[in-house]
Amino acid sequence: MIKTRIKKINKKIKKNENQLKKALMEKEKMINRSKKKKYTEEDYLYEVQVLDPNIKRLKSIIRNLKFRRNRNEFKLKRKMPSVCFGGKKNLRSDLETFRFKRSRRMLIPGRRQGKYSNNLFKLNVDNDMLTYRSTQKDIVFKVQFHKYKDELYARVNEKHNSPDKAVAYELMDYGEYFIVKAIFEKHMNLPKTDTLYGAIGIDINVDHIALCETNMDGNIVLIKKYPIHKENTKNKRNEELYQLAIEIMEQCKSKKKSLVVEDLNFKQLKTRMLYRPKKQNKTLSSFAYKKILEKVERKCLMNEVDVIKVDPRNTSKIGKEKYTKIKGLSVHYCAAYVINREAWDLWIK
Repeated sequence: MIKTRIKKINKKIKKNENQLKKALMEKEKMINRSKKKKYTEEDYLYEVQVLDPNIKRLKSIIRNLKFRRNRNEFKLKRKMPSVCFGGKKNLRSDLETFRFKRSRRMLIPGRRQGKYSNNLFKLNVDNDMLTYRSTQKDIVFKVQFHKYKDELYARVNEKHNSPDKAVAYELMDYGEYFIVKAIFEKHMNLPKTDTLYGAIGIDINVDHIALCETNMDGNIVLIKKYPIHKENTKNKRNEELYQLAIEIMEQCKSKKKSLVVEDLNFKQLKTRMLYRPKKQNKTLSSFAYKKILEKVERKCLMNEVDVIKVDPRNTSKIGKEKYTKIKGLSVHYCAAYVINREAWDLWIK
């Protein structure tokens, strides 16, 4: 692309230089005519109003085009950053594995019109057979849905054009076997927890989650630390976060208290990362705050636990300056306490 751009710029430069050459020759003729005293008033007006502005314009165009050409040549010389969809390692190793890993996932959106809630997939509720209607032939295979099976079958058996009838299917190809996921809208019950008995606030950090529980008077009754092991692999870390989300949800459900979290804007966090040191940005990128928060929220909503989001500004600062000496706790526990108290103050208001 840069090479073709440079060729086009060179053509434009050549064209404008030829026009400038003609204009300068005409200007020289005008100077010679003035020396021979054959210079008329019309010649003067033509030179001043047409010829000189045209020469000035052409010189400016050529100057800008040369600057653009130099910039593109510099881009061509330097090593350009590139992104490979599917992974550079897979592309270098083998083209077949690269293509397989790149197109191993297929997601077909649901459709509420029709009998089977989907255009391409047809689920037979009686014998658990799933039919994929391809362009060449129908592929039939047996499936076994473990979780929310009854709700899925209820969606498929709903009447035509019902609001919740649509079911999307996701296929993941693992070579020897497939994993099929059915995606549908789940009805959530109203939360059975409240801030009447107090609340549970959490402060999510890079290596741990600090939990602080308060009673109905706003006093601390429990503090707890949930460690997060950064050195674990991706799958182990996901499993660890999943177990942490269950523990936090069960803590809220057993005490009938709402969960309070910070309402962070992740777009602002990404823009701030542009002006921080490289090592700090690496730790912040590996710190999956959004993933932790999503897992905790999902577990709480599915188990009828209310999640309250509060303003995240200066929680750690307030906790450090106001409560560390009074309560005799660390900054992170005090930050969780401040988050907790913000929801309690909202409830009082």
